[in-house]
Amino acid sequence: MFQLYLVFIILFLIPICYLVTNEIVKFLFESRLFKFLIPLDRSRKLTKEQVLSLAKIYIRKKQWLSCILMLEFYSKIDNSNLGEYYNSIGFCYQLINLNILAKDYYDQARASSPSNILFLKNLAKAYGLCNDLQASLSIYEQILELDPQNKIALENIDKLIKKTKTVL
Repeated sequence: MFQLYLVFIILFLIPICYLVTNEIVKFLFESRLFKFLIPLDRSRKLTKEQVLSLAKIYIRKKQWLSCILMLEFYSKIDNSNLGEYYNSIGFCYQLINLNILAKDYYDQARASSPSNILFLKNLAKAYGLCNDLQASLSIYEQILELDPQNKIALENIDKLIKKTKTVL
């Protein structure tokens, strides 16, 4: 009986130990990356990949303001990657349910790269969250013009058509 008790305890504790260990490894990796990426001297400029990695860390830690401010700062000094920075800012705003601001930043991202399907998809989703179904539908149609086999656009067009018919 005691051995059976031990087996159940071990079977229960193994997944918990795995999850805790996994979170500790993620935390150590992120804190090490965070310390490496934050420039102590302001003369060192981060690359686009480093800025977006830092933004992911801020998003995971739910430090929205820090993420938005950092991305705004780098969008001012690095004009070659405006679309990706604006897309990430829009994503931050979308995560905190400020969908109108998210839509504006996704629109700016689209303006910098009109054929980027990710930017268009995020903008269409933001329009949908703002209840502008016609604009969302037209953007999904633009996505289909660029990629006729895009499954997300095809599914969302069907949903939006059904939604607009029930509203009318």
